[in-house]
Amino acid sequence: MHRAMGAIVLLLCGIAVGADATPYTAVSEPMMVRAEQWFQRSPLYDQDACFMAGDGYARTDWRGVLGGCHQPYYRTDCSGFVSMVWGLPVSYATPRNGLEHDLMDVARVIDKDQLRAGDALLAWGKHVRLFEHWTDGSRTTYMAYDFGATPVKHQVYVWGAPGEYHYVPIRYAPR
Repeated sequence: MHRAMGAIVLLLCGIAVGADATPYTAVSEPMMVRAEQWFQRSPLYDQDACFMAGDGYARTDWRGVLGGCHQPYYRTDCSGFVSMVWGLPVSYATPRNGLEHDLMDVARVIDKDQLRAGDALLAWGKHVRLFEHWTDGSRTTYMAYDFGATPVKHQVYVWGAPGEYHYVPIRYAPR
């Protein structure tokens, strides 16, 4: 509990910690606060559920163009989590062949060395994870939020570790 409260204080003060961390920006700070709110509320992973940190769950409405969940509710899966963090109007899907609309409609690929808080790591057709900061100067370990199963995880990952997906860094870039 104390660790979680400390993380919230650091987030609200706009401070990122770690060996290679950069301070949150005016853009990334509200994103990371939203990520931490979902982490604290720990919604259940369900691709057919919609969730809002303050209100809980709502019914999914698949009649819309995208996602089945509309702001302020987001689908409780990896791409719904990133859509929520980025403040998108609907829950976009993880990019894969055959989809008309997905997160790449509102993002662009960046270099690994450009990663900063609020960017995402995309495993094409499989998963998306929210990057927070590097935890070492060699940029091989990083802190990220991951909603691939219940609960939302906030932990250190190793870039390119055995068993990990091949991730491509992406950044929210509204067109």
